[in-house]
Amino acid sequence: MTQGAKDKWIEAAYSEFAISGPEFSLNALAEKSKLPRASLYYHFDSKEALREELLIFHQEKIKCYLSELAENIKDIVPDLYKVMYKHKEGILFHRQLLLHRDQDDFLDIYKKGNNEAMAILLPHIKQLFRSTGSDEDLIQFYHTLTDTWYIRINPNDLTVERMISVAMEIMENTLGLFSGIIIQKTR
Repeated sequence: MTQGAKDKWIEAAYSEFAISGPEFSLNALAEKSKLPRASLYYHFDSKEALREELLIFHQEKIKCYLSELAENIKDIVPDLYKVMYKHKEGILFHRQLLLHRDQDDFLDIYKKGNNEAMAILLPHIKQLFRSTGSDEDLIQFYHTLTDTWYIRINPNDLTVERMISVAMEIMENTLGLFSGIIIQKTR
């Protein structure tokens, strides 16, 4: 078996994890990758070993996503959601990490990715919110919004417009929870 077959397994598993979470089906992977299921064990000792490779793969995807954020965000709404739309599968994978946050490695990667995104987004978030509070308050508020957004999004309806709609609804419903933060009207 070649490296190409291993890559097919990882890509198929990444897609399945994004949809089904860590309990994805190996039969579905074999079907999606168009490889014999037995060949999986040529590349990975176990499903757990494949899962570890997926987490590494996702961290590489996060780096690409962050690079695009840094290059393409002028106005957080809609630019953030346009970048997210381009990375839908990674967004859904990241969502699964949150949904299965009882596993420490999932939670660690989820938080690390969000914190790295926050470093890029904070100046843009400050433009969106008029805040008399501290950066820490704004960051805490935005992490709350982000977690809620990932839980509330519909994986079958990830259009830019729907992602923005969910985010705006959450913001409008949670602003009173944090002092000193007021949402600006978006264009």
